[in-house]
Amino acid sequence: MTSVFPALSHFDIHPMCIMIRSLLLASTIALLPTVATAQQATPQTIACSGPFAKDSSRAKLVAAFGAANVTDETIDGAEGSTEQATVLFAKDPKRRIAVMWNDEKAKAKPASIIVKSPSAWAGPEGIQTGVTLSEIVQRNGGPFKINGFEWDYGGYVVDLKGKLATVPGGCGAMLRFSPGIDISGKAFRSIIGDKQIRSDNAILLSAKPTLTEWTLGYGD
Repeated sequence: MTSVFPALSHFDIHPMCIMIRSLLLASTIALLPTVATAQQATPQTIACSGPFAKDSSRAKLVAAFGAANVTDETIDGAEGSTEQATVLFAKDPKRRIAVMWNDEKAKAKPASIIVKSPSAWAGPEGIQTGVTLSEIVQRNGGPFKINGFEWDYGGYVVDLKGKLATVPGGCGAMLRFSPGIDISGKAFRSIIGDKQIRSDNAILLSAKPTLTEWTLGYGD
């Protein structure tokens, strides 16, 4: 009996294989933007370990990030002063980190690891520049006080207690906030100047402060 179905030869199957492979390839390519976006959305982190551990050095930063990404610079300090620091990714504002040393001559034993807005780096408890005061309080696990704004030490957290005060690895965080709106009006006089303000102060919160600088620091 003659079959009513045509015989399937090698040449009959081959186009089907090509079609299946094409569909699989198209699906894989379609997923690539999603994977890339997810990777971009995950910030790089700084912890008190690895290249930023208590016993780190300039040489270890070079080993971790490459010699081309490690430079030595004079940076601004408090009250118009300047400081010597080793800087990572100096020309990239979103990746720039300044490291000051306890042993300045040997460039060893970090004293401070400084991150400023618009940095994309994340630190302990997921802190990042741009995060609101209320969110930082939540991540810290408790309130704190900050200095009034618009002077040399304005916006710095004082008397910090909680998760960010002592971080695994032997360091602690120092935080600085800036108002998110214009605070030149009379309504904000109570949060300006050399004074300490609770993080749950209603007027302070109405100024919409966000984290603009954070530092991980070690003792001597």
